[in-house]
Amino acid sequence: MKTHLVFALLTIALLALVISQSRERTLTFQDIISQAQTLAAEPYAAVKEVDSSRLKTLNYDQYRDIRWKEEQTLWRRLGLPFQVKFFITGHLNNASVNLFQVNRDSARPLNFSSEYFNFGPQANHLTALDKLSAGYAGFRVHYPLNKPDYLDEVMVFLGGSYFRAVAKNQHYGLSARGLAIDTISDQAKEEFPVFTSFWLVQPGSNDRHFKLYALLDGPSVSGAYEFVVEPGESTRFDVHAVLFFRKKVEQFGIAPMSSMFWYGENTSNRFGGFRPEVHDSDGLLIHNADDEWVWRPLSWGINTQVNSFVANQTKGFGLLQRDRDFSHYQDLEANYEKRPSTWIEPRGDWGAGSVKLIQFPTKDEYWDNVVAFWQPAKSPQRGDRMDLSYTLWWQSGDPRSEPLARNVATRIDYQDAPYFRIFVVDFAGEELAKLPPETPLQADISASNGGVLDKVQVQKNTNDNTWRATFTASTQTLQKPIELRCVLRQDGRPLTETWTSTWIPQ
Repeated sequence: MKTHLVFALLTIALLALVISQSRERTLTFQDIISQAQTLAAEPYAAVKEVDSSRLKTLNYDQYRDIRWKEEQTLWRRLGLPFQVKFFITGHLNNASVNLFQVNRDSARPLNFSSEYFNFGPQANHLTALDKLSAGYAGFRVHYPLNKPDYLDEVMVFLGGSYFRAVAKNQHYGLSARGLAIDTISDQAKEEFPVFTSFWLVQPGSNDRHFKLYALLDGPSVSGAYEFVVEPGESTRFDVHAVLFFRKKVEQFGIAPMSSMFWYGENTSNRFGGFRPEVHDSDGLLIHNADDEWVWRPLSWGINTQVNSFVANQTKGFGLLQRDRDFSHYQDLEANYEKRPSTWIEPRGDWGAGSVKLIQFPTKDEYWDNVVAFWQPAKSPQRGDRMDLSYTLWWQSGDPRSEPLARNVATRIDYQDAPYFRIFVVDFAGEELAKLPPETPLQADISASNGGVLDKVQVQKNTNDNTWRATFTASTQTLQKPIELRCVLRQDGRPLTETWTSTWIPQ
């Protein structure tokens, strides 16, 4: 009760400040930074969830049967290129958020009313008291992305610090987050900071970008976020975050992404399904400071797999959906071939650290089981301030501009022996495709922890002009992970990105 009272008082104070400021000037990002700094100096107050048990126990279909009334859409009457619709609390999203609209003259609250929603037959058991206790859980932004006369949904902020977006001709897939804290830690349970308040900046009638601010809060950190979003062939998020730490954080993740990988061509079975592959992303791409491009295909396993790709700094990283061939998925509803790839480009020097990749076991496609983020080498301490800027791209293509060939398929022959594998790694690229089949390419392959490589072959696949590296790996030490790396070279010069994989003999 005391925690909820503290949070309520902070919310009232925030509202009072916004209303007071709106009489003098409009709100700026510096105001949000000041709020985050003030909040971090106070004891953490957990966000209060809705009281209604009926709202909390709505199932997926019942929740979807509560629809926003189109005539209530923010900025619809003004005919602006960006318009906003809102989600009601319920189902998995039981914490309400504070919402404000900002224009050149003022910053004012967007007050909740259940009258702004249509409650369909599956949600008609909700009482007037249930509706009165509800609030806004999040929002979605619409923009004429694919057709000039239709406003497509281009991004959504809903739940915790999660948000998603699409580029042209895409379907929603993986999610981004504000921060990742203790995602997999021996010392602490994972912490989920949340966006508690949003300020939506009214766009101009011809604007192609949309700006919003967000206030983040959690037990360890408070922060102010500025997002400037430009939808298009690739949808661009320019993100600026200023963070204030209440306490030391052991495992801190910057620009985290969450995705789903169940199975693909590199897994040993389809789990009884009719679809050849099921995933939102199929690999992690990293651009190191020395201009090496590293590709890690995602994989399924019975145990959690954690990989760290250490670097003095990073030029970029992201979870990609490279495979765009419908025939590889055969799913007319999920449209996995249209799921977005994400790419993070730091602005400024993030210093030393590592790209962290965590893959959890999964038995279906309904939960994100893949997480990737940048983890600084130095953990934030109590009282620290951290300023971060980066660009987050949602796109269909590959972020690379270099001519290096990319890995397009990884296939593993599991055999019956736990200590032996056959790896088949395919690369595709314009320069590779032009090379005659007799070109003597070298496979630069390595294995850690005593892994023994043998029967290395490199040959051109004249059916599609890709090049294939095939090799075997064996070991006498079970249960000890073996890191594998492969690059195709010509006279010492790399023609491909660096393919990597972790083999866990068992």
